[in-house]
Amino acid sequence: MLYDVAIIGGGPSGAAAAEILAKAGHSTILIERNLANVKPCGGAIPLGLIEEFQIPDELVEKKLTRMSVRSPKGETIFMHMPNGYVGMVRRERFDRYLREKAQKAGAELVEALVKKIDRSVDRFTIHLFNKEGQELPPVEASYVIGADGANSKTADELGFPPNDLKVIAMQQRFRYCDELKPYEELVEIWFDGEVSPDFYGWIFPKIDHIAIGTGTEEHRHDIKQLQHRFVEKIGITEKPYLNEAAKIPMKPRRSFTQERAILVGDAAGLVTPANGEGIFFAMRSGKLGALAMIERIRNKTPLSSYEKEFRKLYSPIFFGLQVLQSVYYKSDRLRESFVAICRDKDVQGITFDSYLYKKMVPAPWSVQMKIMAKNVYHLAKGS
Repeated sequence: MLYDVAIIGGGPSGAAAAEILAKAGHSTILIERNLANVKPCGGAIPLGLIEEFQIPDELVEKKLTRMSVRSPKGETIFMHMPNGYVGMVRRERFDRYLREKAQKAGAELVEALVKKIDRSVDRFTIHLFNKEGQELPPVEASYVIGADGANSKTADELGFPPNDLKVIAMQQRFRYCDELKPYEELVEIWFDGEVSPDFYGWIFPKIDHIAIGTGTEEHRHDIKQLQHRFVEKIGITEKPYLNEAAKIPMKPRRSFTQERAILVGDAAGLVTPANGEGIFFAMRSGKLGALAMIERIRNKTPLSSYEKEFRKLYSPIFFGLQVLQSVYYKSDRLRESFVAICRDKDVQGITFDSYLYKKMVPAPWSVQMKIMAKNVYHLAKGS
């Protein structure tokens, strides 16, 4: 059978794309290498995503409005989100739900690994094998969507530009214990060089456990030592019941569209700098990519329209967060300054309002000038 679209990768970006394409009546196959895979991820999603994709309440384990940030010296700034909340999901349940939605819409789901992809004038031939290494019948499709993560096999096979910047993240899950009681309804972020010299550490609560993790640029530091130090500083004596690790791409590829193929989510490098948020941009890119694919199939519209639309919507956010990370994550003195700025109520309000719906929120001129002045002061102090 020749499918209209083969989607390689069954995470949020691939599943979102598969559902939209199948609903539109296009034959779609969703290829996931491991249906039991547990993606290392804090699982934080904004209200805007929950509303847009109609995520049911039973998947959102926590709706958190309280957050704190902690500096290297231990100063903690507590904040409240008045106009929404951070939703906490468990990726194994969340991803499975999205794949099931795609199946109900008509997409075919296959568990298989991609061995290689051959390209001809009018189709792709995707060679597959199962977890036991046995070769499976190849899949043929007119178009391909690569949704297979930071180490995208699709991107390599089809010659997309490389992911330039990858962070290695490690996360551990702990059952609730006395040391973790304060975090049952609180998200906490640690800006601390002992926890992460170039990123941050996170504490994210779920229904029956707390996810604790950290990240650092690939090949620069020992992630296991950083994670061990983080747990040590929190004061946890209990052992984790699950260890997870993965690479996170934190810079969009120079291009993530071709004539008959696109990349979405982590495969395209669509994880924001500074905060490492990926689920929102994965699902938005999956949706935008699928809509562009429909236009390509029906009206021969170039697939480059997907990349142009994504960059138009979100390049300012990626650029702003890249600047923030490059300025404030360099040293503990600058991290102290960054946390100090977070004390400002206007900074908190703009940050939270922008986070909820991923839009740059304009501030009054007087507020902009005040924040700029504080930035200049704290940068000078931190330097």
